[in-house]
Amino acid sequence: MADEQQYGAKSIPEPYFEPIGPRSAEWFQPADDDDGGARRGGPGLQAEVRAGAADWAASLGTLRFWAVAVGSLCATWVVVAGLVLLPGPGGDSAEWMPVPMLTYVLASSLLPAAAALTAVHWGMSAQGGAAGHERGGRLPAAVLAPALRSLVFALLILLTLLMQAAAAGLPGALAATSAGLAAVEGAIFAGMGVAVAALVRRRFLRLLLGWSLAVFIVAGTVAAASFLVPAVRAEEPVTVALNVVRAADGTPVAYDCSSIALGTVELYRTERVTWLATASPTVVFVALAGESGAGADLLGWLSAALQQAADGTAVPCINGEPRSLDSPRLPLPALGLLLQTGVAAALLATAAAAARRRNPIQGA
Repeated sequence: MADEQQYGAKSIPEPYFEPIGPRSAEWFQPADDDDGGARRGGPGLQAEVRAGAADWAASLGTLRFWAVAVGSLCATWVVVAGLVLLPGPGGDSAEWMPVPMLTYVLASSLLPAAAALTAVHWGMSAQGGAAGHERGGRLPAAVLAPALRSLVFALLILLTLLMQAAAAGLPGALAATSAGLAAVEGAIFAGMGVAVAALVRRRFLRLLLGWSLAVFIVAGTVAAASFLVPAVRAEEPVTVALNVVRAADGTPVAYDCSSIALGTVELYRTERVTWLATASPTVVFVALAGESGAGADLLGWLSAALQQAADGTAVPCINGEPRSLDSPRLPLPALGLLLQTGVAAALLATAAAAARRRNPIQGA
């Protein structure tokens, strides 16, 4: 009886499912031995990574890639030159900072933002974007090619900034900080561009949504935080500050508070809106340069002002609350990158879910 059961079990044929549909051959390709464990229903992750790297390498030999990269770089330097040479409301900028130094500082601050915008363009036009994911590809792998292009763009930023640093007689620490941040911003914003391309099929709507999102993060967040400052005006009781410890720039960093009331003071609770501005790559760079000590005096002052606004310590002893040197401070660079990464991750997750609904067999 056992032999009969065993023979019967062996005689039952395994179920066979025949793929149907116009693209069935694309979904059910036989797995090779070296496909990195690719499953049926889509190409393997290793194969997609190799394809992304090959796409990046091939783009290095195209005129279009270098036209976009060099064009973005030159456009940013033109903007910097305009800001330096055009007289501002305070008169000639050369009166309070040498032109080569000011050019170096401004270019270092603006080039990470240029890298972010350029990465969004590369992400939305990536060959492995929407169409590649619909055929079974994974969105994170599709980000690889535009992210690697952004790395090359960061190297161009480093070279130009190092030349400007030599002309200004300044160290290259600021150039390294700017180029490193540009590489990180390129990867994050490339993910946003790929996700938008996967979500929106129509070219006009895709470009409108992608560029609107990128411009808002780069510049709109700073403008929005500035416009919201009047909305956080408040009147708070303040007491006398004692044992005030100030930083080198005069910013109070620690103090004790007495019970002697000074009355009610009208102030702006900037700590409630400053977090929004940290999503801008330029603000992230200013905060990084100030914390690392790589920046000039201008960036150090701007970084201290941003930190003071984020901590809400412009007026000491609000509501009689003391502050010590060990009191937590809002990590502006980390917060800014976290906000950007959150937006990119949310868009990629939404795009992946939409692709799974369109192609349930994909299982992405």
